[in-house]
Amino acid sequence: MPPPIAPIILTGHMHFKVRFNTTHGDTGLYWRIIVDDEEYLVCNLHCKVETRSDASFDARAGVIKYHIVGECEQLYIGTDGNALFS
Repeated sequence: MPPPIAPIILTGHMHFKVRFNTTHGDTGLYWRIIVDDEEYLVCNLHCKVETRSDASFDARAGVIKYHIVGECEQLYIGTDGNALFS
């Protein structure tokens, strides 16, 4: 179980990417959410919006990464590390 975090609320039309966090170790933060090149680590995902699979080149890693993408009007990440896309 990850330590509590400050809640995060992003609003406005946004494009997001979700990838599995292969370096989660024992943190419980299994997912990477990427919005405008900003990354947020979370435990669980709840998507109330359409999603699809996609791939893009990750310049930091120098490889193509595969992820789930979508668009939402709000991203809420609670103190428990759960993310809600709506």
